[in-house]
This record gives sequence, structure tokens and C-alpha cells, in this order.
Amino acid sequence: MTLLASASDLRGQDQGSGNVRLSWEYPGDIAVLGIVFDVFGSADPQDVFRTRFAQDVAATAVALEGLGLSGDRYFTVVARRGDLLSLPARILRLAVQPPVAAASPPAGGSDAALASGVGFPFGISSRGGVYAQGGDLLLRGKILQLLLTSPGERVNRPDYGTRLLDLVFDPNSDVLAATTQFMVARALQKYLSDEIQIDKVLITADDAMLNVDISYIKKADLRSELVRVGVPLPGGAGA
Repeated sequence: MTLLASASDLRGQDQGSGNVRLSWEYPGDIAVLGIVFDVFGSADPQDVFRTRFAQDVAATAVALEGLGLSGDRYFTVVARRGDLLSLPARILRLAVQPPVAAASPPAGGSDAALASGVGFPFGISSRGGVYAQGGDLLLRGKILQLLLTSPGERVNRPDYGTRLLDLVFDPNSDVLAATTQFMVARALQKYLSDEIQIDKVLITADDAMLNVDISYIKKADLRSELVRVGVPLPGGAGA
């Protein structure tokens, strides 16, 4: 089998915010030879071909941007012309600085400039005003309010909420868990889809408790979060 010449002298530069720039050398004029390159990488040096970050690169350099890379990353490059491939270039280890996360507001939202909503549960602050929250705390409060509000409680929004608190009167079973999973996911999608992307709703039940785990991604900064709500149940499994 005929192999193409491999790329050599693979170099990398961390450009901050999870972006990197890679460059390499090739023995010959890639335009004349019709050579393009595929760029692979991974956080595992034993599995460097896990992700193809770039394909059909008709140059000896590439910028990998907007991928949110961080930590030690391992890269290699493969030359290609049609169906002919080269052996991979020497694996490059590159330490990548993660994107800078947005600053979180102080607990309780005491800074009026950062507060953006009424805190949950409702209360009075040490200054005598309405307890307020912002950022992550406000969003988690919105999720809890939605889950713990029964439909019909809000006069102007009769469909708002879930039946989660009513489940204390239902027998614990697999059917109950499946129904709860669908109900919670639908409510979150309907009322909070502008702020979060639901990753997973997991329902686990034991003899006395129904646990609702909600994994979601905040659209504001693409960070993953998890909220758990436990609902006590009166009956044993299958009762």
C-alpha cells in the first residue's frame, strides 16, 4: 500500500478562551500535490483520533475556535489525497486554558446591581427589602417554583406548574416514574425553554421517596447544572 509523506514539526499555540492554533510542515507543495489535512485530537493520549476537529485543510496551519477546549489536549495531523493517507504526525501535547466563566452573583443576591428577580423562597432581606436573587440562584428558584406549583394555583396562568406535590397520594410504581418524567420535561420545555436546554430528566424511586433529577444546560453561558427534588410517597414499590 502506498503511503503519503507525513506532516512534521507539529506545533501548537494556546490563544486563550479555549481556542488553539496548530501549524506543521510538509515536504512538498501541497497545492501541486493535491494534499489536504485532517486534524484529530483528544484529552486522552491513548485515543488521539477520538475527535476530528478539522477536515480537508488545504494549508499547513489551522485555528480551532469556539470548541471550548481546556486542560491537556493531544493533537495529530494526517495528510490525505483522495483515498491515499499518510501516517499520523507526531502527537502534540498542548495545555489549553479554559474559557473564562462569567462571574457568579453573591449568594442571596444582596448586590442590587446583580439582582434580577424575587428570591425563592420569598423573604425579607437584612435591609428590610424583598429578598432578591440573580444568576444561578434565580434560575434554580424558577425551576423549583415550576415543579412545586400545582396547576390552577396561579390565577392568570392556570396551566403553570406540575402535579409533583400531588404524587404523595399516588402509589409508587414504574408507571408513576415514567409519567412524572414526561410531565416534568414537558413543563420545563414549555415555561423555561428560553433559559435552559433540558439534557435529561431522571426519575428514581424507592419505598418511600420519588427523586427527580434534572440535568440542564444554561443557555446564557452553556454550563451544565443539576437540580434534585425529592417527593415522599406513602406506598411501597408496586403498591
